[in-house]
Amino acid sequence: MMLARAAADFYWMGRYFERAEHTARLLDYHLARLVDTPADVLAHGWQALYAALGQPPPVSITVTDDAEAFLVADAFALAAYLIEDPANPNAIIQSWINARDNAKQLRPWLPVQVWTCLNDGFFWLRDCDFSEYWARGPNSLPAGVIDRLRLLSGVIEARMSRDDAWRFLVLGRFVERLQCQTALLQAWSRPSDGSFQMWTGLLGVCAAYEAYCRTYSMVIRPAHARAFLLSNPEIPYSLSFAIRRVQTLLSGIDPAGRRYPLRAPHRHVLRLAAAIETDLQAPTEDVDTGDFLADFAQECRALHNIIIAEYVDYPLERGLPS
Repeated sequence: MMLARAAADFYWMGRYFERAEHTARLLDYHLARLVDTPADVLAHGWQALYAALGQPPPVSITVTDDAEAFLVADAFALAAYLIEDPANPNAIIQSWINARDNAKQLRPWLPVQVWTCLNDGFFWLRDCDFSEYWARGPNSLPAGVIDRLRLLSGVIEARMSRDDAWRFLVLGRFVERLQCQTALLQAWSRPSDGSFQMWTGLLGVCAAYEAYCRTYSMVIRPAHARAFLLSNPEIPYSLSFAIRRVQTLLSGIDPAGRRYPLRAPHRHVLRLAAAIETDLQAPTEDVDTGDFLADFAQECRALHNIIIAEYVDYPLERGLPS
């Protein structure tokens, strides 16, 4: 197994990449619909977007629980806060900075092409003028961020060996995706957010709209959409898909851990998989998933803590040869 500090850097680098892409995907979809979307739907969209990211809106908005507060806010300011505001520690630029800082510690493990692509993306984002990109189209900068992150993902897939370095990086991405997608479903599952437009937008953000229409119909039912994004193992942004990837990656990192008695990370991810399979088998309109998603979000955070405790912050004696 690789050094714990290197494993942690790869893991967090993956988490920051996924966090930046998640924010960019939400902004890209929402900003692309500013012109032809009713004001009340836009307001609910901003409210759900900020809730899904777990971030308070800029200080100019004082009533954070009321979607009407977002009607008086400027869309440019709301987007800029999530992209480049230095006061926001979870802004896209800050996530990229954090990932780059982790990568600096990993130069011996990173192929030159990966570092170059990561660095080029950072300098592009640091030097870009958000106002100029906004003039081209409100969603042009988030779309550019997505393109560069996906280019980076392609370079990583093409250039990195499938060793523990790659596994920890991808593990970080899917642990982050589990947390982000759970928060996203929580935000969209509020009673006031159950409109057709909102759930159509959620399926679009998760690259699942066409697959949903093929599976069900073009009539979007919130209960079906929730179940689809929870348990469909073929949708890359479903919870079930992320859990399966985490299981596979943990098996590669720690093959002995999947044998009885299971080690804590393997045991916990099996609990998450079982929760998805057993708690939402029948998508009906009157199913309330609020409590389930709240509990599931807590379990996803616990998974992160267990992974860190098992592979990074483990006792020194356990890492020494017997």
